[in-house]
Amino acid sequence: MSSNEIGDHRLPHLADLSDAILHQAILSSPDGLLICDAAGTIRFANEALCLMVDYTSDQLIGQKVEMLVPSREHDTHVQRREGYIESPHSRPMGRGLALSAVRSDKSEVAVEISLSPVDSPMGRMTIASIRDITDRLADAEKLRNTREMLTLSSERERIARDLHDTVLQRLFGLGLELQAMAMKQSSQPDSESTVARLETSVDEIDHIIKEIRTRVFTLGAARREGSLGQEIGDILAQSARVLGFSPRLRIEGALENMVFGTLRIDLTASLHEALGNVARHSRATVVSVELIVLDYTLIMRVIDNGVGLPQDAQSSPGNGLRNLSTRATTHGGTCNLIPLESGGTLVEWIVPVV
Repeated sequence: MSSNEIGDHRLPHLADLSDAILHQAILSSPDGLLICDAAGTIRFANEALCLMVDYTSDQLIGQKVEMLVPSREHDTHVQRREGYIESPHSRPMGRGLALSAVRSDKSEVAVEISLSPVDSPMGRMTIASIRDITDRLADAEKLRNTREMLTLSSERERIARDLHDTVLQRLFGLGLELQAMAMKQSSQPDSESTVARLETSVDEIDHIIKEIRTRVFTLGAARREGSLGQEIGDILAQSARVLGFSPRLRIEGALENMVFGTLRIDLTASLHEALGNVARHSRATVVSVELIVLDYTLIMRVIDNGVGLPQDAQSSPGNGLRNLSTRATTHGGTCNLIPLESGGTLVEWIVPVV
């Protein structure tokens, strides 16, 4: 069977197709089609190409093709175009390069271009097939980010396991020994200062353990542009300039992998709001931020050692507190302000992670 036959049916030769059918096929092609002469002048542009770059065919025909090329690439494009005319053949354009087409508003769209030479009564022409690959690049970026998060999650688990089996176990053991020493020492005369020092050491060990866990869960996030970890770090850095000191941060759970979309937006906005309230009203010298994902629940706590809540804070909350509550209820959660015995305040923002 020849390549032009399928069963008993013979495929029509291209010459058998009418000019009207060929013309309609070109016009209705889902890819952009551009025909240019040897001088780089646009002779034809189909509807898909016009929609892609937001020009009409009348605006394109008669213009140099460089009008669709980013200005930074004009000189290079002219050289490549002239070289192609001297040695024409069907091939992808700019293999390995990131190509863009310029729209009428001077914005750019990522494209993939294939070139084919054709001889005509008007001389040698070049047909460029142009495809918008914006969605493909976006999907590739999502896939890359997913792979990166999976790799990062695996690395976190390995480090967390190693830390748990070595460093954290030794710290827990040391803390228990110090607590036992403190209990034993408390029965001795003149032991108050020693017991106080031991209790301070136990507290410091507990703080070190939390810091290690936070470093594990934010591993790599600060270096990855657009990550939640980077955004949280930016918020804390901004608040530090207003507070005069850096808030402490503790993260537990798969925050980076489970909090995204509108929940991420409302979480970061609420964190910003809560830290802003502390800076404006509390006169605190220590602020702790806890971000925990546990059993499909996101918990944000902002704890300060300031002057506490105003008398009417619960009954007549200001805009900031109302915003915190509204963002939580939007996701089916709650926001509570809890006065602490020490005089500070706990803001607890709890929402389900779906």
